[in-house]
Amino acid sequence: MASFEGLAREELMQKVVELQQGLSELSLKVDTVKGENNQLREENGVLKDYLNNLMAKVGKMSNLGTTAPSRVMIQHNPDGAQSVRVNDHIGELTAPAMDD
Repeated sequence: MASFEGLAREELMQKVVELQQGLSELSLKVDTVKGENNQLREENGVLKDYLNNLMAKVGKMSNLGTTAPSRVMIQHNPDGAQSVRVNDHIGELTAPAMDD
């Protein structure tokens, strides 16, 4: 910690102003990080709901994984995957493409 003994009144006042500015900058950074944290928590909630819904749908599928899908059931997608837009920050979730 810096020692302020022996400094003139003007120098002390300047140090106080500098320390206040530093505190203000740190407070702003803390507020920014809190906002980002809240945004990430919301996005995690969206992803959790998405995965829970996806797992619920998969759980209702009969004979899942017991037989190979027929060619009639598989529609060709030029991108090779089905994309789902979650939000602008997360972007798209993409299911893996099935090998031919």
